[in-house]
Amino acid sequence: MKILIISDIHGNEAALNAVLEETADMIFCLGDIVNYGPYPKECIEKIRKLTDKIVRGNHDNAIGKNMECGCSEKYKALSDQGKIFTKTILNAGEKEFLANLPLTLNTEAGGVTFLLSHGSPGGDIYKYLRPEVSDSEMEDELKGVRANIVLLGHTHLPVVRKVGEITVVNPGSVGQPRDGIPLASYAIWKDGALEIKRAPYDIDATVSGLRHTTIPADHVARLEAILRKGGM
Repeated sequence: MKILIISDIHGNEAALNAVLEETADMIFCLGDIVNYGPYPKECIEKIRKLTDKIVRGNHDNAIGKNMECGCSEKYKALSDQGKIFTKTILNAGEKEFLANLPLTLNTEAGGVTFLLSHGSPGGDIYKYLRPEVSDSEMEDELKGVRANIVLLGHTHLPVVRKVGEITVVNPGSVGQPRDGIPLASYAIWKDGALEIKRAPYDIDATVSGLRHTTIPADHVARLEAILRKGGM
């Protein structure tokens, strides 16, 4: 069995299309389908057709429930402008879909139990568990978790690590990688093996889409720099 694990698409349809060229038996989505990118509606439509194994990210929550994204100051202005644009083009049904996504999801596939969440194993969509988090802190986060593999997003930084008997995986970001590699990032679980993978995509198409949104030009320039450099 082969599972495609994706997170943090952020309205980047070109990046999502590139990742979806990877054929798989199942798809797990760890949230943040929308915001920052120019094509949130198209990304929602694609994900809804392909899987029901989806959890809510902080940006999905912000759009669906008209709340703050909880972003760091570094990204808050970008998020706020993206939210204004995204809210104007999504319909009520799409916002309701985002608002009602679960915070965590337990599922089984291939004889393995998975826990899906965006920020923390307990469902905190705002918590950043970066790759450098200590084993002791991660162990605290994993207390009470009954899963072989815990899948997390939010940081945009890919990692696979073993903490006790649990494997923790962050596939990185499909639509806005921030580890210095400007390629769509995702993970594959296949018959017990886990791999972080990268896919090139048409960044120019995404930038062109951004320039046709209502997002202010200076913010578009910052978003372009993130896409082309793999972070800022």
